[in-house]
Amino acid sequence: MQSPDHTDSTGNYYGAPLTFDHPIKAVFSSDGSTAYVLSCGPECGGSKASISILPVAPLIFLQGQSSGLLPCNLPAVSSCPNTNVAPMVNIPIPGGASNALVDRSTMYVVGQQPQPIQGQTLFAGNLTLVNLANNTAGSPVAISDGQPGATSRIIEADDNTLWIAMTGCTSGVRYATNPTSGYGCLTMYNTFTQKVVLLEPYIGNATGIAAVTGLHKLYAAEGGQVYIYSTTDGASIDNQYVTVTGTAYDVAYMDAISDTNNTVY
Repeated sequence: MQSPDHTDSTGNYYGAPLTFDHPIKAVFSSDGSTAYVLSCGPECGGSKASISILPVAPLIFLQGQSSGLLPCNLPAVSSCPNTNVAPMVNIPIPGGASNALVDRSTMYVVGQQPQPIQGQTLFAGNLTLVNLANNTAGSPVAISDGQPGATSRIIEADDNTLWIAMTGCTSGVRYATNPTSGYGCLTMYNTFTQKVVLLEPYIGNATGIAAVTGLHKLYAAEGGQVYIYSTTDGASIDNQYVTVTGTAYDVAYMDAISDTNNTVY
């Protein structure tokens, strides 16, 4: 992908490659016109985590061509005439950026940040809220730790809750500094109060989550089995009828009204 932010000897603008810091994935606005590229940064061996806002709808791609130019006649310091396309914006994410979920004008960004602990560098999990109306990131909120660069899950459920599932949570800062805490890989966050409600006890890697909206329940695959939680208070619900013979890695709500009930990958 190239942005017309350079000039040649005659003063004509030409495309220069867009730069990222270990881009790991992208999520999209609800109308599909904007891509938010997540630069993983330190979590993936880089230096700075960020979100890059990239206009998708007006991009020009020619058949058989592997790259395209933003349709713009001015350098990236201003908007493009006639097309009203703004240059790519980079938003620094202090808590790390390896997964995200977009809800209207708010983006929930999950990531890890390195910390020196007992002579070694470990990673601490964070959730950062990004205001897409003014492209600003808030202060990171501590959540379950995870394996750097590993897959995480994030989903919204009933009762203004956001759930984040991590893997390798015992390799992070929390376990190293307080191994008897019992904190696990699943975090329940209240989007109204903007606070972590609780961290579920450790029962294994949290590899899948699905929200059963309207019934105030969340299903999770943890440690190879399926568990059920209440979205009202995070309490565990009897799961004797969903015990799996074998190893459960993921869960899905088949009768959901939309795909938003199931995990964002």
